[in-house]
Amino acid sequence: MPFHTIGYETSASQSSLTAITPIPDGTMAISGNDFRVPTGLNFVVCAAAIINSATATLRAQIQAPSLRSILNFDISPINNGLVFGSLPRLNRLWTSPLQLQPLEPLDLFVQNGAAVMNRAFLWLADKAVTPVTGKVFTVRCTAAASLGTASWVNSTLTFQQTLPAGHYQVVGMRVWSANSCAARLFFVGGTWRPGVPTLNAEDNNEWNDFRFGNVGVFGEFDNTTPPSIDVMGITDTAQVVLLDLIKTS
Repeated sequence: MPFHTIGYETSASQSSLTAITPIPDGTMAISGNDFRVPTGLNFVVCAAAIINSATATLRAQIQAPSLRSILNFDISPINNGLVFGSLPRLNRLWTSPLQLQPLEPLDLFVQNGAAVMNRAFLWLADKAVTPVTGKVFTVRCTAAASLGTASWVNSTLTFQQTLPAGHYQVVGMRVWSANSCAARLFFVGGTWRPGVPTLNAEDNNEWNDFRFGNVGVFGEFDNTTPPSIDVMGITDTAQVVLLDLIKTS
């Protein structure tokens, strides 16, 4: 099941619901504040918003023409702060996703009442999530992405163990670094970049959704061509990545 993680970010005061800016994404068409829904990846299976305020009236809303024909989708609860922190607040729509129309505009609107940072992330898939099972191994990696706001920064993954020769499925990922927000994998020759909300300390709590096959297969690779990682955040230069793998051959 392919899926792809996209992000939005704007630092501004929004006294009423206002569209925020997509984070540049080489795999998605962007026009102004619109992502264009890709053909074959037109279900929102997870959504999250981060607004750096706890005192103002906060709102975050997914808008698209096909949603407006009934109701736009309000994201709640909203994470307060600059990053997710422990146990990211997510709208987990894995088995009851929002269906969009291919090629229509997909926008993220926020309201905050103060001049603060606003971020949001959506997970797009081709259908409702189907977990996978198998003999799962977890391997630790490191990355060295030099993070900056409103951008995905790519980094090589350095594996802490040598993978035996063969073919692997990635069926889960956990990432932590001090000031990161989200991370996604880039598979050689692949198009979509499946991702996770990141943690900011090793002992942060997390949803088990993104681990051990619970959201299906992120992607596949041979031991000689491992994926790299995109990380989005504020300022940081070191990340720890745990990959859950199933060896298929």
